[in-house]
Amino acid sequence: AASSGSCHRDRAGLCKAAPMSALAGLLPLSMYAVVPVAVAQSGIRQRRQRGQPANVRPRCCDPRSVATRAPLLAACFLLGAPLVGAANVAVCPATATVSAENWQAASQALAELGATGAPPPWPEWGRTWLQLGQQVRLGLEENLVACPEGAVTALLHSVGALDEAEGEMAALELVKMLHHLVASGGLPALGVKPQDGGEPWRQQWLLTAASLIRFAYLKWVQVPQDSSSKEATLPPILPALQAHNSFVFKHTVGDFVRSGVYDLQLTENSVLFSEAFAFMAFCRMHEVDYVLESGVYKGVSTEVWSLFAKDVSAVDIFISNEANERLSRRSNIRLFEGDGRTLLPQLLKEQPGRKAAIFIDGPKGELAIRLALSLREHPQVAFVAVHDMAPYRQELGKLGAFFLSDESWYQEAYGHLDA
Repeated sequence: AASSGSCHRDRAGLCKAAPMSALAGLLPLSMYAVVPVAVAQSGIRQRRQRGQPANVRPRCCDPRSVATRAPLLAACFLLGAPLVGAANVAVCPATATVSAENWQAASQALAELGATGAPPPWPEWGRTWLQLGQQVRLGLEENLVACPEGAVTALLHSVGALDEAEGEMAALELVKMLHHLVASGGLPALGVKPQDGGEPWRQQWLLTAASLIRFAYLKWVQVPQDSSSKEATLPPILPALQAHNSFVFKHTVGDFVRSGVYDLQLTENSVLFSEAFAFMAFCRMHEVDYVLESGVYKGVSTEVWSLFAKDVSAVDIFISNEANERLSRRSNIRLFEGDGRTLLPQLLKEQPGRKAAIFIDGPKGELAIRLALSLREHPQVAFVAVHDMAPYRQELGKLGAFFLSDESWYQEAYGHLDA
């Protein structure tokens, strides 16, 4: 389960928050996209790619938008209605995270609601299911196999309370996981087979739930990936800015080389120097002195940022001993253990008048893009960089990205930094 608390490492040691699922490491194909939110300090105003005014954000499924979140939660509330017979939940076996007694208590709650013939008392109803929903999430696959009726019921009854307690990103992640495991056959042992006995409508309840879960995922979570074919030459994602970006890079590459970055000890799957240079260059352009990072791994990129930023705050679900030891000698770095989706907005609020740049290396994929879109709404955020964005190039262009580090012209000019 995601941690809702905040704690940080000082020189005396590391405070540990409640764990959640581990972040993925860096992927072999390293690339990041920079999502613009502010006008360049040089005076060149960035306009949206489709000719929109600068103050109009691109149309996208922003999870922070009431217009998109409300239908999502409504759909999940509908799915969470008592579709499942109380007897089915009552016979669910104990698992590593949910006791048989808790399944029985949930069954009794459904039976009592069914006896009244009235709709659930929203939103209090969802809050009463939150603890069980969190227990199910801790052992999601096991609980879905052992008790599909109870697991899906608990998760969908509690999704509104989850959104309230941990934020919309946690709710979107839950929809994504349910889509992959239930609606897309990611958990073959579960399947969407008819239940024995009863009317056909009730026999097919899981298939019905899977259908609406799939709709919610495709509508509010998914970011379409590019086709599998790879172009031999990758053009600039925003050609109008190539000359401007080239000017910025030309006048900052010397500072990067002299920063001491090549004296650092690298590890496998470290951020590429060409990527780190582009991030540094845009920080200089926007006069950023505060960098926030989500996804620390072994701390290489975090240490790189400390060479040119006045202060760095880095967040990960688990800070390894290697990263802790590596970064302990850098006095301008603070490490936080917890969920970056929750902690990054909190850290921004702590210093509202400070211009910041954000580097996201966890969560990954479409959830990273959704997080970037929400973080760029904070007024002090100059830009957001997202790592490992190779599969999403076309969609990122629609969402407002203005630079990708694998653009052919950039690699020809600065790929040697990785040698």
